[in-house]
Amino acid sequence: NQSTHTMVSRFASPLVSVCVALACAACSVQAMPSDQPTATLMAGASKVNGSLPIGVPLAGYNHGERRVPNWPVPVNTNYTVFMTPSVGRLDDTWIRCLVLDDGDTRVYFVTVDAIGADGTLRKLALLEAQAMGSKITAEQFTIHASHTHSGPGAVSPDFVWAMAPATDLLVPELQLALAKSIAKAIIEAEAAMKPAQFGFGSSMLHNVTVNRRAKISPYVNSSSIDPHLGILRVDDANGKPIATVWNFAIHGTCWGPSQMNLNGDIMGGVNALVEAESGGLSMFINADAGDIDPSPATCNNKPVFDGAPIIKSAILTTRNSLTTTSSLKIQVASQIVEFGPTNLNITLQRWENCTQGGPLDICTICEAIHCEINPHLNTQWLENAPRFTAYRFDANGKTGVMVTMPGEPLSALGTQVRQDSLDLGFDTVFLAGYSNNHMGYFATPEEYDIGGYESELTFWGIGTSAMVRKGCADVAKQLKP
Repeated sequence: NQSTHTMVSRFASPLVSVCVALACAACSVQAMPSDQPTATLMAGASKVNGSLPIGVPLAGYNHGERRVPNWPVPVNTNYTVFMTPSVGRLDDTWIRCLVLDDGDTRVYFVTVDAIGADGTLRKLALLEAQAMGSKITAEQFTIHASHTHSGPGAVSPDFVWAMAPATDLLVPELQLALAKSIAKAIIEAEAAMKPAQFGFGSSMLHNVTVNRRAKISPYVNSSSIDPHLGILRVDDANGKPIATVWNFAIHGTCWGPSQMNLNGDIMGGVNALVEAESGGLSMFINADAGDIDPSPATCNNKPVFDGAPIIKSAILTTRNSLTTTSSLKIQVASQIVEFGPTNLNITLQRWENCTQGGPLDICTICEAIHCEINPHLNTQWLENAPRFTAYRFDANGKTGVMVTMPGEPLSALGTQVRQDSLDLGFDTVFLAGYSNNHMGYFATPEEYDIGGYESELTFWGIGTSAMVRKGCADVAKQLKP
């Protein structure tokens, strides 16, 4: 595998590794029987240790101790080229799977302690599960990354992330090992299926996260976060917990770039607390966390994390407030959307906040004549045909919807997508960011113009968030109450 590693130069900014282009297909699939719940709900859950060998790169940060000293000069090890090897493991890398079957429709949620939900890994895991005997299809299956910045790298072929370097170059045997672990989780969850009860709802959780763009954007302050804490409660017929799915917006950045041990960050810590106290599986699905960090107080006292018990208590309080029923109706809409070539729009104003002065007065000149570099890169650089999926849940007289987003939506976009779904008539909306694909950040036009890291990694230009919003709306509309 090392012989396949090649070196490519990159600009000085972590965002220069951002060059992508898209061309794919549009296909939609929908499972919509009647709207009436059935009394045949079955559910199964599993938890598989998907840990890769110590020495793999830690995906997430592209600076500090994570990057080779003289980047882009490579330093080859068993699993790394442009990043430094991990030195140990604080947490195992867990893969969790929940299967729900209402008698007509079956859906699979898979969560992974990883930086992003790579589309090629998803496809490979699907094929592995099918080879093991599962009848799972692409339309029934969503994969959700926790967005820990200390999970395994070298499992994605996307050259942008490899050269940033935020994930390092693909090592195929590592990707295959992780795919096989995902497939194993799917098979084990199917085998564990039994009569079940289901409930869903949400609450508000404040004071554990902050908006990190408050330092540069006039449109937000530090408290401009998404406080929605969504919960799916799944119990067996006797009321014993099978799984708790919690949906919340938070970056996995309590550990910084100097930390070189594999771990699930604060989300992994919360999962461990929930499982220890309530039993069953705890599954985290991140939301619109593109600009949402854990607060400093939340991260204190690592690796215990002072904020973890607070989040755990909010999860279990909300879970315990939900009424469950064995009568659940599930509907699915799923489609692949072609985004087209990237529009990076690299300007000094947006990338460096420089509109005047600079060497040879370059910023002033470029502001006047609108200097711009706008590469259109192919799919070797970044995946470009995301799968949008929506799940509709009808239970206890209420209708909920979960919509996936293929990367890192800023909270302002999350607010728009949530309201779009509420306007369709859904009672509760779950935003599943970092799901199915990982195509960078999705900044709204206002935030895009302000610039900053999240803007620079918004690959399809100022209209990126509108494309993501439409993808979410299109699948949600197919399930409109």
